Amino acid sequence: MTPAASPIESRLLVVADLQRLGPVVADCFAPQRIDGVHSYLEAVAEIPRSPTRAVLVGHDPACRKLEAALAAMKSVAGEIPVVFCCEPAYEQVGRRLLGHGADDYIIFPPDSVDLERSLRIPSRRTQRRWTDAPVVAPVPSVEEIARLADVLPMLAEGSPAVLDAMASLICTALNAESATVALSGRTGHAAITPNDAGTFDGILVEPIVLGDERIGQIRVGPRRSGGYSHEDTAKLRHYAVLFARMHDAGRRSETWRRLSNTDDLTGLPNRRQLLDFLNRSLADARDSRSTVTALVFDIDDFKRYNDTYGHDAGDEILRDVGQLFVNCCRKGDMVARYGGDEFVVVFWSPEGPRVAGSQHPEGIVTVLQRFREALRKHAFPRLGPEAVGHLTISGGLAHFPWQAQSTEQLIEAADAALLSAKQAGKNRFWVVGSGSV
Repeated sequence: MTPAASPIESRLLVVADLQRLGPVVADCFAPQRIDGVHSYLEAVAEIPRSPTRAVLVGHDPACRKLEAALAAMKSVAGEIPVVFCCEPAYEQVGRRLLGHGADDYIIFPPDSVDLERSLRIPSRRTQRRWTDAPVVAPVPSVEEIARLADVLPMLAEGSPAVLDAMASLICTALNAESATVALSGRTGHAAITPNDAGTFDGILVEPIVLGDERIGQIRVGPRRSGGYSHEDTAKLRHYAVLFARMHDAGRRSETWRRLSNTDDLTGLPNRRQLLDFLNRSLADARDSRSTVTALVFDIDDFKRYNDTYGHDAGDEILRDVGQLFVNCCRKGDMVARYGGDEFVVVFWSPEGPRVAGSQHPEGIVTVLQRFREALRKHAFPRLGPEAVGHLTISGGLAHFPWQAQSTEQLIEAADAALLSAKQAGKNRFWVVGSGSV
């Protein structure tokens, strides 16, 4: 006599609508074995092939003989619950099928209470009441610890591959063929072996929760050998908690890093970020034989605006002028607040590799003309009679490699050109070696 299959070995069979029902039942019942078939006809043949605990039937509106299909499934299922699931608009169909083989019907999307009651299978919520206290996740292996060590710096750096690394860690920890980690709108994947036979995205599903907010999910494919145990699900829960805390720490670190590199008033890069950007830009320019130009500019008579209209008006001027220049720049340029009413703009040359005797990039002059026109038309409401057309700036430009060989030299040269612009009467840009533009 063949021994009866245990509840965990007996499967839940999902029929039709697999893309939507599969993740829902996996989230509710894992590690319960879950299989699926795409059509009602396949279900009739599949139910007797393996010990089956319950059958969940999705609605296929294209089926013209739904009552006959449900009756055929129930005829081979016998005492096994056959439950129909449909959208609210088709509830009358569910009610009708109660007389044609369906033991019950539920509305999509079903919650764990509906599924547990109708299918007569304990949900994960019920199972956890049995297993949370006594189950202790196994100690991480050396390989797990090594992979976790790889993940941490990637998280700190904001690497886009960090979720793939997390998914790979899950594969190692659970001996899984594949895993997916979705976190804050991004998704990472890992696969030990090709997994094109699975019906669902995951056999084990674990939410990633931070506080009261569900921020992601881990989905685990089939185990490479055997089935998953309660110890495996406990380990998966531990990793979900760990990933949530790692994500939170990374997010806080990124916030502090951004704040440390951002000017509080204007939201532009501050001096620290500017100098780092310039150092990297000059290093790249040396390798690629390209040009980097720096513009240092300030607002003409800024102190008078502050004294006449107040510091709130001065703050508004700084914010608006900085944003106007950002709007007029090209991709790859940087506008930074250097201090007080002084700004620095770093331009990448649009002309490609430099050649001996080449002149100041014409594209930058176009940007300056565009900005000057935008500034002339811009309204500064706090400036009263001087709200439109009165505020001007002066600036000085220098470019690498002709006027400077380092970040400090480049800014000093541009600052000297700014002084020349002021001495020439303000409201102008002065290029080192070329005069006013």
